[in-house]
Amino acid sequence: MDKNYRQYNKRASMDSIEVPDVDKIKKLSDKKFKGSGVNRTADEIFDGEKFNKAGEFDRATKTYDDPTKHKEEDDEDDFLEDAAAMPAQAVKGLSKGVKVGDSYVKRSKIIKTVVAVIIVLVLMVFFFPPLFFNDADKSVVRYDDNVFKTMGMTDFKTYALSNYSVYNEEAFGSELSSSYRFADIVFNIKNPSPFEIKIPQYEISHVSSEYDNAVCYATSVTTNSDGEVIGDTVPPFSSKEVTVRILVNITDMDDSTFDDCVTGMILSTKDMKKKIGKDSYLPCLPAFMPVSNATEIYINK
Repeated sequence: MDKNYRQYNKRASMDSIEVPDVDKIKKLSDKKFKGSGVNRTADEIFDGEKFNKAGEFDRATKTYDDPTKHKEEDDEDDFLEDAAAMPAQAVKGLSKGVKVGDSYVKRSKIIKTVVAVIIVLVLMVFFFPPLFFNDADKSVVRYDDNVFKTMGMTDFKTYALSNYSVYNEEAFGSELSSSYRFADIVFNIKNPSPFEIKIPQYEISHVSSEYDNAVCYATSVTTNSDGEVIGDTVPPFSSKEVTVRILVNITDMDDSTFDDCVTGMILSTKDMKKKIGKDSYLPCLPAFMPVSNATEIYINK
């Protein structure tokens, strides 16, 4: 049998135990063995610099990973994702169609239309003027009125400038009462709003250019007990008949030109307002009132 085989497979016996060599043991403590592969682990354990350092707990505190922090961050991320998705969901909802008749209309378009209608209604209630309709049958020329019955030409002109809506001062060019005619133009006012309407005065907004120098003024005929013009008041949800008096210098006019002058006019309200409280008024857009062509205008009867 092979000699080496017998050597490796022989059983251990008391005869095989040897006494350690003291010299060899002493040599293990020599400096030349420090850090060697034979005693490296022991050297590191008892080195006192690597494994015996004081614990750095302040560093552990800095690097501590709190599990609740992750939960808060996850919740915040979920919230941001939901918030980002909301506009897209809203747009998607508004883009859905609503069946109107035989076709589909986007919901957003319907909402915009409803909002626009509401805005228009609010504007109409608060700012839009009432409706005016010229009553041609009741509109007349005051043939027999004497313009200078109570005062002369100079005083009359001064009074007109202070109390009426004068269109052209140059129209007061004659001192003869027969050179002037009053035309009373009647209108029916429809007030569809829930507010009382106050119309202090009327004015002339348009006259054919060839008659600019012939038109004196326009005014409301509603006065108080002292003869002062106070204008017209129209209650809410009601109708009222009002009269606007116009003074025209008819010098060099005939029936045709006089009719042309008056029926070509456009009158309007002045300083009109709506009463929205006990002593509160809201300015209102002016109403424009064309004189009907059906009105019969003559210089004399």
